[in-house]
Amino acid sequence: MIKGINNLKEFISKHEKFVLSTHESPDGDAIGSAVAFNEFLHNLGKTSFILNSDPTPDNFKFIDIDNEVIIYSDKYILPDDIDKYAHIVLDTNDYNNIGLVYFKLKDLVIDRFIIDHHESGGLLSDSNFIKIETSSVSEIVFQIYTYYKMKISFKSAQAIFAGMVFDTGSFRYPKTSPDTLKAAAECINCGVVPFFVYEQIWEQNSLAGFKLRSKILSTTETFLDGKMIAMKLTPKMIEETNASFAEGETMINMPLTVKGVVLSVLVKQNIEGPVKVSMRSKGEIDVADIAMKNGGGGHKNAAGYKSNKSFDETYKYVVDILLKLFN
Repeated sequence: MIKGINNLKEFISKHEKFVLSTHESPDGDAIGSAVAFNEFLHNLGKTSFILNSDPTPDNFKFIDIDNEVIIYSDKYILPDDIDKYAHIVLDTNDYNNIGLVYFKLKDLVIDRFIIDHHESGGLLSDSNFIKIETSSVSEIVFQIYTYYKMKISFKSAQAIFAGMVFDTGSFRYPKTSPDTLKAAAECINCGVVPFFVYEQIWEQNSLAGFKLRSKILSTTETFLDGKMIAMKLTPKMIEETNASFAEGETMINMPLTVKGVVLSVLVKQNIEGPVKVSMRSKGEIDVADIAMKNGGGGHKNAAGYKSNKSFDETYKYVVDILLKLFN
């Protein structure tokens, strides 16, 4: 915490203007941390805005109360003085993982900084704010507010709470700590209604999404007497159901609700998008190591990466390599 906060203080003190971005296919923690950190910078008197590559999924739009998240397109015009802006990336330690915004900004911004909680596999922590033991980047942003003794508004409290709810699976995943629950309590003291947040995140599924998830389930393969389950999400499924890619991505967690399953893998591809791999595990099975070896990242029990192989090649490769974890 001390190293990270000192890195952040130094970075913020050097610049007056900031652009914030999160990873492709942003989730609740990505949107929540960006909205709350954007207000933090405004409270410091800084100029900042949020620019993402991909749209905010419908079930997370309630986090962005003031419609601050800008979605990049060819029609979007950057500030004339973008070369005076520093770039802060939240909820990923892979600068390439922010999509088209990366290619647009990488040669324009004056500096960049990462705020994250995923395994990095490198020395990124030396100059950024990476705290892998923390439940979410939203919790890190809460800690930043606390360190600066800054009052948290309802908007930021709800954004932080939503980010923590999503990334902890409603406060049940391993990185949920006493500090996480204390942060949640403080957010509730600021007026956040837990049931409202839960309802928005988990109970706003579309009928199209329901049909998409049924197609994903139909691809289920079981291995090792049910210890591992593999599934597929293809562009054809998205076209047939007219559902969003994001609605299918959450299926990665379902196999772990089955007794005896300790490893779940979902090979997925959006329409005209890259092939991606999501992995979830229980106990001592480390999927982050596999993700990092393939250019991705994540946590010990939740990780993923982009593949440069075809869909079918990726599926066979990742299933084979995951099965070796059991030897």
